[in-house]
Amino acid sequence: MKVRTFLAVLAGFFVVIPSLHAAEATPLPVVQVTATRQATALETLPAAITIITGDELRARGANDLRTALSLVAGVEGTPGSDSGPAGSSPALWGLREVDAFLLVIDGVPAGGAFNPLTTQVDLTGVERIEVLRGAAPVMYGATSFNGVIHIIHYAPGSTHSSLSAAGGSQGSYGAAFVGDLPGLDSYSQSITANVEKRGFKVDRQDYNRYHLLYRGGSAVGETAHFHLDADLSALRQTPGNVIFRNGASLRTDLLPIDANHNPSDAAIDQNRQQLNLGFDGHDGPRDWAATLSVARTTDKLMRGFLRDYAPSTGNIENLCVGGVPDPSGPDGKCDDFDADGYEQSRKFTEAYFDAHLTQHFGAASLTWGVDYLHGAGKQHAFNYGYYVSLDGSDAPAGAAQHHDEIVRSEDKRDFAGLYAQTDFKLGSTVDVLAGLRLSHTQEDTEGEEILNDMDQMASQGVTTDSRTKARLGGTLGVSWAVFRDGNNHLTVYTDYRNTYKPLAVDFGPEAETAILEPETSDSYELGARGTLLDGRVSYDTSVFQLDFRNLKTRDTLGNTVNAGKTRFRGGEVEVRVGLIEALQLMANYAYHDSRFISFNRDGTPGGVVDGRRLELAPYHLAGAGLIYAPTEGFTASLVSNYTGERRLNKSNSLHAGGFTTYDASLGWNFRRFAVALNGYNLSDRRDPVAESELSEGVSGASSYYMLPGARVMLNLSMPL
Repeated sequence: MKVRTFLAVLAGFFVVIPSLHAAEATPLPVVQVTATRQATALETLPAAITIITGDELRARGANDLRTALSLVAGVEGTPGSDSGPAGSSPALWGLREVDAFLLVIDGVPAGGAFNPLTTQVDLTGVERIEVLRGAAPVMYGATSFNGVIHIIHYAPGSTHSSLSAAGGSQGSYGAAFVGDLPGLDSYSQSITANVEKRGFKVDRQDYNRYHLLYRGGSAVGETAHFHLDADLSALRQTPGNVIFRNGASLRTDLLPIDANHNPSDAAIDQNRQQLNLGFDGHDGPRDWAATLSVARTTDKLMRGFLRDYAPSTGNIENLCVGGVPDPSGPDGKCDDFDADGYEQSRKFTEAYFDAHLTQHFGAASLTWGVDYLHGAGKQHAFNYGYYVSLDGSDAPAGAAQHHDEIVRSEDKRDFAGLYAQTDFKLGSTVDVLAGLRLSHTQEDTEGEEILNDMDQMASQGVTTDSRTKARLGGTLGVSWAVFRDGNNHLTVYTDYRNTYKPLAVDFGPEAETAILEPETSDSYELGARGTLLDGRVSYDTSVFQLDFRNLKTRDTLGNTVNAGKTRFRGGEVEVRVGLIEALQLMANYAYHDSRFISFNRDGTPGGVVDGRRLELAPYHLAGAGLIYAPTEGFTASLVSNYTGERRLNKSNSLHAGGFTTYDASLGWNFRRFAVALNGYNLSDRRDPVAESELSEGVSGASSYYMLPGARVMLNLSMPL
């Protein structure tokens, strides 16, 4: 779908809107909690934020971040990442970086002080998702740069109880239960349980998820409330393949797109236990809340990647095959390996605490608080080489390979902050949101590499590094209610945000310990939101600029470096329309211009990429969806997303064309159960969508995860 075609359809849509008759206005979300920690009217918030209800997710059959975020303007919930096939690499405001956004689940950062734990996203029993574009420098400090994705489950005692089962292509299946348990006096409790297997077209790639969420809560006196969450999960992933960029082309001609070059015993096994405790309440004009969360995650990994180059030529065509001498290799020889693998164990401990008080003063309120985020992680890995054919058919077991390198590393991070934010109204039309935060970060790292050549171990020494930084950040936003007439209104808003964060730690199989400069940013936003046609049409449109310094990236040798200055500019618009009862139309479009302002990738005159576009950042993104979801009878949905042309390297010599995906559902709601046939990526696009940081070789050539192929699932659900 071309961009101009999408815009023409959208323009035509606005022409016919006045002639539409709505039997009933479609209910729209009216409050959010992500930007303010308080239930605040979305209408007055000076920032771009979208709320996706659980009912909408279920009507569309959305079951991962790609499908859940497909109708949010300018947001890519990209599937595929180094964390495995259950992970994703979201992009907001044209910035795709492993830790640039903040993932929050039920008020607690998922992944703690390290990277967003996208593998833990399970949309079973979700009440809503709130997506805030841009940083949240006051409420979440040094963890959010380009946005917050907040997943919120139903509170105990208010779940939509149901039992469901599903099965479909590539051997995928699942079963889930969501429901309230019997209460104990004033204590309410609920259970969300999900078991699923998802298969893929890539050979040997799949994952199995086992997830149990217990939520409990009770009134304490007349003004307070206590709540408890216990979250247990086990994830068993078999990782898939990447496609290499070699020179100025993607090597899909040499590497079958569904081949898997991982060892035959490849796995990414993850176990996680999390406990959240909360206490909140109100006392006259004061609201207060405190949250404590502790989590433990353990990973066991066995995986590998085909080497992306031959030492002398840098061309994948000249890979040594089975130890046969290659005249183009060094001294006319080559080793027996064309792939590198590793066996690794990782352990993470996370702790989060937040306490804040909100005081209301008539037309104004002041929220002030303190929070603390702790993360401690360590990894131990054995690296090895192995041989595998280009079609992956003879992959050996990684456990049988000789360990030629042993590495270990650990990292401890502590983020603490004092914050205050005020929300006050000037008359009946102007609302001001202003906040300031003092953040303090402390990080310590240690690593060691041991060479194991011919069974003679030699340590390369222990390296350490540490960094401490304290810095102010904050936000200032203003919204102006231009007019209100019944259910119709128009609000104009603008905001400025300033923040910083330490660079991500990927805990790969190496002993890198150098701590680079923290990333910093300034962002500016101007937008308007409102409703038309007696509230049946809602819209939000905005323009923004994000100036980013010290962006994490890779140089031509594959080393992690700071990227100088980058700039992200663009505009986004999303529209939702209630056509007739139970029928909604949604459309969005975004233009993003993501560029290096000053960056020399290898320290040479030829390495300057100033003015070039960032990799995998399209100019154009567009989406449209039609959802028909009555309480009984026929149901259907159709969602289309267009991703524009992208550049795959920093020099911008390699282009990837635009592509369109289609997701659809057909179903029937009976009185006692519902059945739905859901299709995902029905156009079966296999485009490069996320870059790997683990498989970059000495040549610096990048590799990419491809969009998963088409999948069809039949789902049966029964309300309880």
